[in-house]
Amino acid sequence: MIKQRLDTLYDASEIKNIWERNQRLPCIKDPKEGLITPHMYRANKGSKPCPYCGQKMVHGRQYSTQSKEEAKKRGYEYKTVDGKLYINQAGSSYYHQHYVTIDHKLNKARFPEKMFDYDNLEAICWRCNNQKSDNLMFELEHKLEHLRSLKESVFKRYPNPHK
Repeated sequence: MIKQRLDTLYDASEIKNIWERNQRLPCIKDPKEGLITPHMYRANKGSKPCPYCGQKMVHGRQYSTQSKEEAKKRGYEYKTVDGKLYINQAGSSYYHQHYVTIDHKLNKARFPEKMFDYDNLEAICWRCNNQKSDNLMFELEHKLEHLRSLKESVFKRYPNPHK
């Protein structure tokens, strides 16, 4: 990767170009494996659970297709938070809803110098990444929702005997 000064706010097209240009270049310093590509980072996270929805993430060509109809047959279509049907698409390919994506904890446009920083990256499924979008509170909101759910299940299992 050519070292560039990344100290200004870039627009979305510049960020997209930098990200796409470097997909096959070793630019992420994995503490265990050394320099790896973003593609390798995603491949290493396939079959692991998404940290938000808990679903097993998938990776590889068998989880994508060039046909929208084939994607529907394979069950790639899902409902978004607002109830709309959606299929993940990049270019002319359609992807499984739990396909591994790389999320940037700190937004790429606001912190371009952290774009390939291992500590700023997180593998999450495509569906959760779409839900998260640029919401920096997503992780906290998700943890709060999980704690509320846990509290409810504990109180159902162990009702208060003093009521």
